[in-house]
Amino acid sequence: MKSLSKKIFLTLFTGIIIIVFGAWGMGDLFSGGNKNIIATVDNKKIFVQDFITNARLLLQQKQKNNLDDQDYNYILNRLISEKIYEILSSDLDLKVSDQALATYIKSNKEFQDQNGDFSRTQYEKYLLLNNLNSQTVEFFLKKELVKKIATQSFINGVTFTNYHKKNLENDFLKQVSAEYIKINSNKTFSENEIKNYFADNEKQFSLGQMRSGKTTVLDYKNLGFENENDEYYKMLNNIENDIISNTSFEEIIKKYNLKTQAVSRINKAGLNLNYDFSKKKQFANALFSLNENLNTEIFEINKKKYLVKLDEIYENGKTNLNEKIKNQIIEKLNFEEKKEIAKIVINNNNFDENKNQITEVFFKDISDNQKLFNNENMVKIFNMKIGETFSINENKDVYIIKIKNFSKKNKKIENLETIIENQVINNFQSLILQSLDDYLLKRYPIKINEKVLNQIKKNI
Repeated sequence: MKSLSKKIFLTLFTGIIIIVFGAWGMGDLFSGGNKNIIATVDNKKIFVQDFITNARLLLQQKQKNNLDDQDYNYILNRLISEKIYEILSSDLDLKVSDQALATYIKSNKEFQDQNGDFSRTQYEKYLLLNNLNSQTVEFFLKKELVKKIATQSFINGVTFTNYHKKNLENDFLKQVSAEYIKINSNKTFSENEIKNYFADNEKQFSLGQMRSGKTTVLDYKNLGFENENDEYYKMLNNIENDIISNTSFEEIIKKYNLKTQAVSRINKAGLNLNYDFSKKKQFANALFSLNENLNTEIFEINKKKYLVKLDEIYENGKTNLNEKIKNQIIEKLNFEEKKEIAKIVINNNNFDENKNQITEVFFKDISDNQKLFNNENMVKIFNMKIGETFSINENKDVYIIKIKNFSKKNKKIENLETIIENQVINNFQSLILQSLDDYLLKRYPIKINEKVLNQIKKNI
């Protein structure tokens, strides 16, 4: 596959592409004052209004008051991807009937009850909670269905080979015998060393900007209902409309007779002035998503809806060198010491000389971490060669690991053959779709109106 600096990778599974601007035409390709056009795909236009509408939806979805470059790229990716599918579907003469769309909607788990049957109540609830109408939802679901049909038309009928099945099976059944040394370091550091570390890394321990506010939970009990019925969801919708109408937090509390709780000064990480995690730390992201102009909003936190108001903003929350920070500094210094010890052991090739510290371990598969290592470290262990010695960092600990041997699991696994066959097929389908990416990007040239895009970024 070509370098990403020379192409755009179109992920057809999700309908999102990763932007690499060097691969697209820019700026001057849009001469003639088309200020309402942000891009074209094969000369089919993507309008500024489409971008702004998606930006507003993303702001609402992410509960933010501004967007960053990653968000803008995501929006542009989505619009271009949708346009590519629209053109491809037309070229393939794909059409979605009302009956097919209805069946697709009914199969959506968002709209089903506990028995897996379509529920009109669940559908209406979804519309209310997301402040959408049925026409908008059906419009987007129809686009989604067209994408699904288009991609399936290219990958249906793909099957597995015995060669690839065998290779994948060997990886799946792989077991690893290893030895490890857990590095210990309880070095004592002087008061001056700790103070110097604090002075050199003061920003690391700064609390930064801090905020306070008020919250109220918008569950059925606080709103005066016995359960989550239609009236409850209508009241939620009314509260959302109140916010849109710039009704103040205090007026909403009074109107619906709600109980509130205060959130004392916390920083973005949820730390309070004592450098401890606040009991209300779950509201930190919400408070930092608000500003003086937009100070009240509904947020979903830990699967509950809350109305949150920003009260005060405090700049430069400085902290003093207290015992808690001293202990953190000692931990950090000891961690660096452990990494240095591991480096010396590996470079001097004297792992086996530390016999009293060596522990044997056997991993029966890549998910069997023996309560020692995270997934990333397990992948590293299973990709090493026999005899290799290396170090890994796990939280605040450092380990040196030596691979002793590999073996193959003999225990019979239920449905293993089907699992392997399906995975091989999925791998083949991914390769086909990657080739389809190349084809579509050559067939449907993309051009970006950079000047208009930059102007939108400034104004949103």
